[in-house]
Amino acid sequence: MSSPTDRTFRPGRTGVLVAALALLIAPGCHTARGFKDRVTTATAQFVGSSYDDAHANEKMAAAERLYQDKQYEKARGEFRTLADNQGNPAALAERARFMQAECRYMLGQYPEACDTYHKVLLDFPTGAYRRDCCARMFDICDYWLDDFRAEKEKRTAAGEKGVYRWRPGMPRPLDRTKPAIDQEGRTLEALQRVHTHDITGPVADKAIFWCGYVNFIRGNFSEADQFFSQMVELHKDSPLHPQAMAFAIQSKNNSTGGAVYDGRKCAEALHLVHVAEATVPELVNDPAMAEKLTRAKFAIRSQQAEKDFLTAEYYERTGHPGSAVFYYELVRRRYAGTRYSDLATEKKDRLVKLMQEGRPEPGNDPFAIAQAKLNEVFGKNKVPTDEKDRARIDPSLMPAGGAPSDGVRP
Repeated sequence: MSSPTDRTFRPGRTGVLVAALALLIAPGCHTARGFKDRVTTATAQFVGSSYDDAHANEKMAAAERLYQDKQYEKARGEFRTLADNQGNPAALAERARFMQAECRYMLGQYPEACDTYHKVLLDFPTGAYRRDCCARMFDICDYWLDDFRAEKEKRTAAGEKGVYRWRPGMPRPLDRTKPAIDQEGRTLEALQRVHTHDITGPVADKAIFWCGYVNFIRGNFSEADQFFSQMVELHKDSPLHPQAMAFAIQSKNNSTGGAVYDGRKCAEALHLVHVAEATVPELVNDPAMAEKLTRAKFAIRSQQAEKDFLTAEYYERTGHPGSAVFYYELVRRRYAGTRYSDLATEKKDRLVKLMQEGRPEPGNDPFAIAQAKLNEVFGKNKVPTDEKDRARIDPSLMPAGGAPSDGVRP
């Protein structure tokens, strides 16, 4: 066995190889041009994705023929090679990337097709295939939403009400038409992309409506409010506009978290109710929609009444009887006919009576408690027992002269 040092170098053989390569790459040789194209294509991934392809149009025509012959897998590879080459013209690269997505769509590989359509929108946001990509993506999302609609119908038939929480199913790696995991999340993501890239397109209103509706059914009211509010503001001519406004009102009212939280969403919802009553005849003339609007309005007013009532209780609890009386009176006047109005009337009358007697409840404020104890000890807030003391509190009991007979100021 010979060692490397025993091997002899033959310069003649190396020279022959160099000469053969130089001959193949020499200009004007047809074999050399084909060899050069193959070498450039093979090394493009190592030296960069941009190179001058003189036969790009011929390759595009060949890939188109493969697509027409329904050889989608082979055509997809050719289209991808043409689209990845940044040295090709923009129109050809856009067409190649779109056809790559079309091959994925024809093969039933919908998740990959949806991602490729989105890549077309990212690379060519104002290209010739923008609307076609959005339409294809919406068709794919509509197919994925069939599972959501079937689940909703099944739960409704079973008598379930309220929020339908998402129940992820088992992964389906063999089903290439649907995402293996998080199908609903992928659907909402794609629908948002459709609306973002073609906000004035024919499917933009449907895309944003489904984003809001799915979040509404799942109990994500803050997200649903954002989508439905966009729908109401940007797509006023859509046939889905009245339904979107009704859902926006409910989403705003439900997204507050309760009366103890920020009440601005309730105010927005009430304003939207007034706008709907004045500008959307479909909601007012339809008995079912009008009933929903009335219920929504009552729920909004009830939540606002509860918030003001809790504010009054807070002031009473912390030893501020004057502020508590003010808010109780506000609830009584502003929300007449609700149960909070009746409760506020009772509490206000009781608190006013205690204030007239000079012994309002100090609440849990330590300073108010200490002040009340001092007043009790030194007799400043004793219960009035004669006409003069009552007159000092209730002006209606004063003598006809307008002041107590002993000259004491009220």
